[in-house]
Amino acid sequence: MLYFTTFGIKINTFNYQGMKIGEKIRKVRELKNLSQENIATELEMSLAGYGRIERNEVDINLEKLHKIASIFKIKPEELLTFDDTFVFNISGTNSYAGYNNNPVYNHSFPIEIKQLYEDKITLLEKLLQSKDNEILLMKKLN
Repeated sequence: MLYFTTFGIKINTFNYQGMKIGEKIRKVRELKNLSQENIATELEMSLAGYGRIERNEVDINLEKLHKIASIFKIKPEELLTFDDTFVFNISGTNSYAGYNNNPVYNHSFPIEIKQLYEDKITLLEKLLQSKDNEILLMKKLN
């Protein structure tokens, strides 16, 4: 949903494909391992102001959308149509608790975003393993 204002076209905080634009921006930022501070600095705005974008408290104009997409190194339309359910979709009924935990890929989704999800999962798995090792070590010391 786009609407016109006296200042030009703005992107409303509408819900498109299950997520509002601020949620999409936050998810892509997290996938790219960027902080809110990094993005706010790149956009030459305050951290609080940028946080309001991610929380859908303000509408953003097309210029801001293009700047954010540029920082993420994606096209603005990819940001607008970003939907994390296209990357991983739990479906089926043939495994534990009725869920098939194998990812279902939508091949029309940008490969870069898929790779970011996979990299993030790998990193989190390594962090969990590290924490498990620390816990075992602490148990042995006590």
